[in-house]
Amino acid sequence: MSYQHLWLASSNFFMQVLNSPSREEINAAHFQGSWLGIGIPSVRNAFRVSKFKTACWICLFISSIPIHLLFNSTIFETDYRGSDFHLTIATEEFLNGGSFYPPGGSLVQAGFDLYAGGYGLPVNLTEYASKDSDAMKNISTTATSAGQWKRLEISECKQEYIKCNGLKRHRNVVLITDKPGGWIRDEIWHLMDNQTELWDRYVPADQPNHLFYDAQCFMLALRSSKTTECMNNCIGAFGITHASIPDWKYSFFDVIGNGMVNGTTIYKQTSILTSGLQPGATNLSVQYCLADDLDGVCHIGLSSTLLLTVTLCVIFKTFTAIVVTIVLSRQNQAPLVTLGDVMESFIEKPDPVTAGMCTIGQTEIRRSMRSYRSLLLPGPRQWKTLQKRRWAVVPPLVWISSYLLFGIGITICAYFFADIKRHSNLIGSFYESEMNSFIDSPFTFTQGVLIANSPQLLLSFCYLAYNNLFTRLQMAREWSLFSECYQPLRVTDPKGGQYSTYRLQLPYKYSIPLIATSIFLHWLLSNTIYLFISIGGYFSTDMFLSGIEADPSLPPNTAIALGYSGYSLLVMLVVSCFLILLPAILSIKKLPSNMVIIGSNSLALSAACHVSSLSHAVSSRATSSFADCPAPSQVDAPPTLKSSRRSYAPLTDEIYTDEGNRSDSIEMQNLTPMLTTTSRHPLWKSVSKKPLLERTEEDFSDAGDKQQNGQFTKLARSKIRWGVVEMPPEWHAEYDNADATVGHLSFGVEEDDVTPPEPGRLYA
Repeated sequence: MSYQHLWLASSNFFMQVLNSPSREEINAAHFQGSWLGIGIPSVRNAFRVSKFKTACWICLFISSIPIHLLFNSTIFETDYRGSDFHLTIATEEFLNGGSFYPPGGSLVQAGFDLYAGGYGLPVNLTEYASKDSDAMKNISTTATSAGQWKRLEISECKQEYIKCNGLKRHRNVVLITDKPGGWIRDEIWHLMDNQTELWDRYVPADQPNHLFYDAQCFMLALRSSKTTECMNNCIGAFGITHASIPDWKYSFFDVIGNGMVNGTTIYKQTSILTSGLQPGATNLSVQYCLADDLDGVCHIGLSSTLLLTVTLCVIFKTFTAIVVTIVLSRQNQAPLVTLGDVMESFIEKPDPVTAGMCTIGQTEIRRSMRSYRSLLLPGPRQWKTLQKRRWAVVPPLVWISSYLLFGIGITICAYFFADIKRHSNLIGSFYESEMNSFIDSPFTFTQGVLIANSPQLLLSFCYLAYNNLFTRLQMAREWSLFSECYQPLRVTDPKGGQYSTYRLQLPYKYSIPLIATSIFLHWLLSNTIYLFISIGGYFSTDMFLSGIEADPSLPPNTAIALGYSGYSLLVMLVVSCFLILLPAILSIKKLPSNMVIIGSNSLALSAACHVSSLSHAVSSRATSSFADCPAPSQVDAPPTLKSSRRSYAPLTDEIYTDEGNRSDSIEMQNLTPMLTTTSRHPLWKSVSKKPLLERTEEDFSDAGDKQQNGQFTKLARSKIRWGVVEMPPEWHAEYDNADATVGHLSFGVEEDDVTPPEPGRLYA
């Protein structure tokens, strides 16, 4: 899981860099009457940046999907559960060379009670007469080697062999009973003449026999759609009816009763024997067990097909990242990743499109683009005290889409939890376990991998939306600080007084908990629904996993199933409900009343960054960049506005409309007042020679590079604050009217004595 997050985090970093527009791309969008998202992952940006960046972004996005779906199941742990084991009931002398005569003092061959079950696999009585038979070889091997096996106390022995969960640590077992001297046949049985003649061939009448019973056994898991049950065909030989007695005392024939057998002649003979059994002769007291250790081998599964797919995706991502690094480093169009990067760019090279619109926020811009007849015009606007909370910085559509995605995930969790509660009442374990429920549906190994991991993809989309909300709220806090005190810009490549303290947009106090939460949720989800893979034979592929095709890379008879944990799903549901409340709670905090709300809107940010040439941080304060730059009142405006300086109509918060404009965005013809404002400046003469519709974004970009020539660089590298700044007399001469003085809102250094905007005053 950690490697998956490492790869995806690196990929997400490159995707966010590719998603971040350059200044040239922002200029192009503004020139076309649109805007781009700043500091956030944005689908809007993905298809408005250069074709190269869009193509690379799509490549990284598509190559992430197989990693989400396949990586968790590429290398997987296989659960080992042994099935076959050999059971022997004997005395300590059996292990130390004591005499033994199969089938043992019980005079019962293995599997005698086939129909009732519980006494092992059937063995023909004649096999005990041949030393070369499998039954005799098993008994002889046990007698010579069991002395070196591990000793298990009664409770531990019951846990492994009676609880019937498959053999994980041990295999063959010997139950050592408290019977000094062993069993003598004639002391236990009163046989009839025909029976004596039969058993004299196998068990002497008066010799001590240190073997009581021996059988080959198995455990097998049987699955229904909701539960898993276990069958142990030697459970009767373990005395299961009295298994709860601490010292493990039981009668060997308790399970079958007195003569309650039927079937073949062999079993009828056994029934006859029970009639001659002396009372209490087969009451056994188990002292301890000796168990044969299984080889401590860690079984790790590897799907070569899935590994190849994931490896190719990682190689493709790596190659894409290298190409992106080389190409972007050679282009003179650095991506503006952080809020400070964009602010620095707009301060050093003010955007002519948004001149005179310092009070415009993201709400007005979005409203203009949604309306068919809206027109944003530069000019004085009356400042109103903003009484907003942080949720205002996140567009309503983003809130709706994010919580709709969260709602889908939580609804799915709630639906399956209700189904589990209704059918199985939360049985099983929190982790991957055979005690959990399984999906009773046939599928291939690959299909099972996709089904188990598809929720991981949905969780990743939810996390991206969740991270996006935190990023927007944190950007709002970072932006609001510029209205409260003097702050340096946080940029990717700091110079002067700038700084770069954390990766991308989120501080470590947010990003580290968010990453940890993502890892925890993915781990929790991997325990909620998972691919259960077991070897060893305990889970029968016929009875437990009918209809599922195993991967060719897995061993034969590998058991595969889709399991799910109700407890893990419950925790997932509770944690998710808590987490989705946090962004809503954090967004309740009030925003400063003396700062425009820009959100992540590049147009709104551009409008707020037209700094004054009289700033103490501006080189050559004597030269005013506005001396030759007429105000919006001098340009050709729509008929509803007069061009006289004294009768310049201040704009209210209402947006002007134009009956002839049917566009859903600010089209190029609507930007005429804004663009021509700056086009009369001498540095824009080469641009203004072209008709407006023939001008390109490169024209404005080149002219913008020449316009400022580093005039505001020192200001961008200083501690700055947003508010009312001093403007040149020429600026006031063009904007002031007979009724009021028009001010300007922008950034300034501490020497500029920046003050908050006053409610009711006009600012442009």
